[in-house]
Amino acid sequence: MAGVHVHSLSFGSFGVRDDRQYMLVDQKHRFITQRTHPILAQFKPHAIEPGIWQVLGPHGAQVDIYAESTTESVIETSVWKTSLKTREKSKTVSRWFSEQLDELVYLVEFDDLESRFRTAQGHQAPFAFADGYPLLVCNQSSLEALNAALGQRLDMSRFRPNIVVRLDEFQEYETKKLRLEKGGSIVFAEPCVRCNVPAIDPMTSVYQRELHLRMKEILRRNERVIFGMNAITTNCAKLEIGDQLTVVR
Repeated sequence: MAGVHVHSLSFGSFGVRDDRQYMLVDQKHRFITQRTHPILAQFKPHAIEPGIWQVLGPHGAQVDIYAESTTESVIETSVWKTSLKTREKSKTVSRWFSEQLDELVYLVEFDDLESRFRTAQGHQAPFAFADGYPLLVCNQSSLEALNAALGQRLDMSRFRPNIVVRLDEFQEYETKKLRLEKGGSIVFAEPCVRCNVPAIDPMTSVYQRELHLRMKEILRRNERVIFGMNAITTNCAKLEIGDQLTVVR
């Protein structure tokens, strides 16, 4: 679904609070994303109040998701090669998404049935349904360099980071970590290898093939198409817009 702009991130036992704690799976319990269902970019979630999310569908219909309401229906699924046990969040919500997508799907929740961890530079951090790491850090200066090379303006939302920083262009690939002035660090793990999602127009859900080919040429580094760095945090309970960072190479 579309990303949500927030002023701060806090961390709990499942990683970033409220970040990819829910996931849609199909009738065979395979997870679905914009890679196979570009229309998901048109589903826009927002928080009504703490514990209640509202999702606006592409045709104007909406549904509320209550954090405290979960079924006992266990669904076994996976995120890539990681097998997971999940709980269906709500029969009503699953039915709503099925109607919107015109196929049988279930909204599942990551909860105490499972735990996932990733390690970076000897540090371990929990996360939920994210592809591989709890954090994706993108550099605004690198996006501006990409836009200049493309000759058009792409919005950062195409790359779906949960943290945006401003460093020198492409400096993130030569950085080990970002030390927070208030304490703690953002520890970089590995570059984020890109699929077709950044070439999907977030406003129309249309895959732009020519744009994808050009991005692949510009963003290729060491035989991989990358943009952004996967990361974890250490000794950090909260990140906020405006936090001051020091680059550690």
